[in-house]
Amino acid sequence: MSDDNKIALHSFAALVAKRAKVSNVEADTFIHQFAKTMSEELETGGEIPLYHFGRFHTTHVDEQTGHDPNSGAPLTIPEHSRVHFRPYSALRFAVNAPFRQLRIKELTPDKTAWRTRTGAWILLVLLVLLLIVLGIRAKSGTSTQDASVVPPEMPSNQAVVAHTDQTPATGVPAIVLASPVEPETTPTAIAAATKVIVSPGDTLWAIAATRLGDSYWWPVIYAENRPELTRRNPDLIDSGITLRIPALAGSVNSPNVADLRLKTNSYQMVADDYRKIGNPRAAEYEKVAARWSKE
Repeated sequence: MSDDNKIALHSFAALVAKRAKVSNVEADTFIHQFAKTMSEELETGGEIPLYHFGRFHTTHVDEQTGHDPNSGAPLTIPEHSRVHFRPYSALRFAVNAPFRQLRIKELTPDKTAWRTRTGAWILLVLLVLLLIVLGIRAKSGTSTQDASVVPPEMPSNQAVVAHTDQTPATGVPAIVLASPVEPETTPTAIAAATKVIVSPGDTLWAIAATRLGDSYWWPVIYAENRPELTRRNPDLIDSGITLRIPALAGSVNSPNVADLRLKTNSYQMVADDYRKIGNPRAAEYEKVAARWSKE
């Protein structure tokens, strides 16, 4: 045997002749006939099991495309049969006996673990982005009412709408006194309207208190801008939009008949939209609007 653990055919034949106690010529003839017989059997697709040695068999490989290793040009690899050898356990254990005490050690980084860690980071980033998007959408819709704001009492000697207190959790006046109001189908702005941009945290209740001087007039602002609102929900308003603040002919402290008609119709519109979304406050707003229209 040479230094590179390769044995020449004539040396192998001599080894077989010595162990079989035959001549070198007989051993060489036997080896060549044995190889020829195996080749013919494998060419027909058969398999050859050798006791205590292993099993020779073939597999069929379909036609496939490849590349020339020298030029890199594409080429077609025709269908062919591939020869395989699977050693039996006795031979495998005998060959590996000197190395049984050795253990496998990973010499390169664990690519599977790297993919797992990368996938976890990607999922974490996607989760953070989802939370940010949900947070932005939640901020974009703010409540239109603020129950903590209570408008001041109106002087009793004025023939205008007077509010005594705010109904808990509804924002609807508990007692309302008003001068006669003539019915009208749709509320309209009496004079030129001013504009205000809704900031995060703003409410129609607070905007009405600042711009009109009375929080209970917030339905007038809602009715004025209702055709352009993406949400037909009086309790929600998108931040960043521009609202028109209708200018009253009089004032919230001294409204005229047109102003009171506008307020009555606005309350009715809020009641109608509440009813469409199933809000129980619809009945309260409709009751107030009906009372004003009859007085």
